[in-house]
Amino acid sequence: MAGPLNGLRVLEVATTVAGAYCGRLLAGMGADVLKVEPPEGDPLRRYGPFPGDVPHPEKSGLFLHLNQAKRGVTLEVGSPSGRDLLGRLLERADALVHDLPPQRAEALGLTPEELRRRHPRLVAAVVTYFGSRGPYARYQGTELVAEALSGYMSITGEPDREPLKPHGFLAEYQAGLQAAVAVMAGLLAREARGAGDVADVSVAEAATFLMGGPPVLAYLFGQVWKRNGTRLIGMGDRHPYPSTLRPCRDGWVHAHSNNRHPDLLAALVGDPWLASPQVLEAMTAHADEIDARLDAWLADKSKWEAVELAQELRLPFTEVLDPLEVLEDRHGHHRTRGTFVEVEHPVAGRVRQLGAPVKLSATPWQVGRAPLLGEHNEQVFCGELGLPREELVRLRQTGIV
Repeated sequence: MAGPLNGLRVLEVATTVAGAYCGRLLAGMGADVLKVEPPEGDPLRRYGPFPGDVPHPEKSGLFLHLNQAKRGVTLEVGSPSGRDLLGRLLERADALVHDLPPQRAEALGLTPEELRRRHPRLVAAVVTYFGSRGPYARYQGTELVAEALSGYMSITGEPDREPLKPHGFLAEYQAGLQAAVAVMAGLLAREARGAGDVADVSVAEAATFLMGGPPVLAYLFGQVWKRNGTRLIGMGDRHPYPSTLRPCRDGWVHAHSNNRHPDLLAALVGDPWLASPQVLEAMTAHADEIDARLDAWLADKSKWEAVELAQELRLPFTEVLDPLEVLEDRHGHHRTRGTFVEVEHPVAGRVRQLGAPVKLSATPWQVGRAPLLGEHNEQVFCGELGLPREELVRLRQTGIV
């Protein structure tokens, strides 16, 4: 069955997680996403993890994850011949996703202004660290920079240590998600008014949106959430507690109170003190003592046992899974979820990958593998653009493709 975006052609010129993830979401929804890589390959091909810790351009776990269900070509877009071919591809595309910095976009004629002028029906998402305009627009960025400027790092980590960067690419994934939503909204709007649109997406701003509540609290109340190890504080002493990570026999659990019935923790632990009026009236003020009594109860329990006992009382405890445990978790593998899929790749072999992030009832998520480097050059340049095969050979010999 075809996906909801079946028949739509998307051109992806991206070398960041944000741009590639946007394309991955659109491909999963059924769009024909054509990934344009430089002839030497997307830099993400050099990111691990790799099987056996042996680097290989076709076996990068990150690249395989971000580029499922796409086609791929190579093209040196900075050369005159490359720019011409890119322009011909754009004429056939419904949407463009690119993450070129403003200086590079200007040189290639891919700024928001130029895209609107030259391709009025095109829907585009331009994903950069600081946006196409503004005081920081021409600055270079990284995931760490985006999280630092957003305020996210300031509330992460231990209170007496330096701010902490969370693992991975949280801001870039958020930006990719926002870009994909913008593309789909732009395609829908084009049906109504007949004109395309260009979305200007900033990774740093995406990280600010990822924060959610803290900036709002700071604006409304002049109150800032503080870093305090495994606890989240800053809501006042009467806020139900715990909401914290606590150790157990074989790992960690997230221990959380029932906001409507904070006395249930006493029933779970078998400790009436936890339901006494002086505690319930000032829970965060008693956080250290609550932690100590909770730790004593957890000490001889596995995280699975602790969570099951808590959930029976409608206490929203959660086991903290490591990545290997996530791979084997029964919920993700249940036939109704399909969180993980097995994909056959001609070089990497059989690879377990993340499947559908959303489940649609009538139009299923499109499962597929990442393209090999330049795998669809002949299909696209010769078969779709009508380039003679001799010309493709010449372009390959001169490093254009």
